[in-house]
Amino acid sequence: MDPSFFVIKEIRHGENVINTEIKHFSHQHNLILHDEVKDHKCCDGCGQLIETSFYGCLQCEFFLHESCAELPRKKQIWFHAHQHPLNLISDCLFICDLCRFGCSGFSYKCGICDRRFCVRCAELSLACTSQGHNHPLLWYYEYDGKYCIACGVSTDDNSIYRCKGCDFNVHFRCTFLPQTARHKCDEHFLTLTYHEDNDYPEYHYCDICEEERCPSYWFYYCAICDKSAHPKCVLGDHPFVKRGTSIFIESGHPHSLVLVPKVYPYPECCKCGEPCLDLALECAETRCNYIVHWTCGYPFLREAVQIWF
Repeated sequence: MDPSFFVIKEIRHGENVINTEIKHFSHQHNLILHDEVKDHKCCDGCGQLIETSFYGCLQCEFFLHESCAELPRKKQIWFHAHQHPLNLISDCLFICDLCRFGCSGFSYKCGICDRRFCVRCAELSLACTSQGHNHPLLWYYEYDGKYCIACGVSTDDNSIYRCKGCDFNVHFRCTFLPQTARHKCDEHFLTLTYHEDNDYPEYHYCDICEEERCPSYWFYYCAICDKSAHPKCVLGDHPFVKRGTSIFIESGHPHSLVLVPKVYPYPECCKCGEPCLDLALECAETRCNYIVHWTCGYPFLREAVQIWF
């Protein structure tokens, strides 16, 4: 294993060694281990919500899951055509060459073909388990004529995980749905739920978009407030892009840009002139009014998957 960090401080509890301070290759400052999550923080490695102990910078809003901080610098991925280790890269924005999501944070990149994969895809295996099913699931590169149990969309021309005995099929991308999520519609964490216990049809609605929700598909639920919602309504179009990420584009603007969600009134994009709805790149300099759609700043991101569940 080629480690991605150096240990600065550690403590010992018997045979266990805990790294309390590290220097990670992806950040200029040392990172301190925190056991308690006080605010709603997202990881700069995978873009997902942090719920357990994590490494954080005392000077910047930079955070890493312990598991993301400990990812190896080189990794061999079974589905990649070139059978050699890929390099862990600390990128800002990219499209994963397997799941096709727009992502921020870490990726594994091939030095021969330049293909890159997000950390979620890099962890895929030929077999997996799901809390939505009791039996192990096996990888199928393509399995036509079925429908995904999570989202209801056809599995045609898609890689899936499947339990043949139960005819249980789920897109591999749907297995990326986080177990818990946050949304402004509710003050509590929302939990990914696989089965609807309520049989009354009038209750099968999304509390965000207020559209009807199929009780057979996976959804997010707050048991305290009795609120439920479509996964896409909770996670948005770009679930693996961390808001607040600072980015520098080598051409087009001299200052660093920050990924920010925009709400009404929508400012106009400095490149195309259209309103900046949802995710945009805004200048980090307070006296500069530069703002662009994130797809105007990074045109290749127009290819990213936006609707997948």
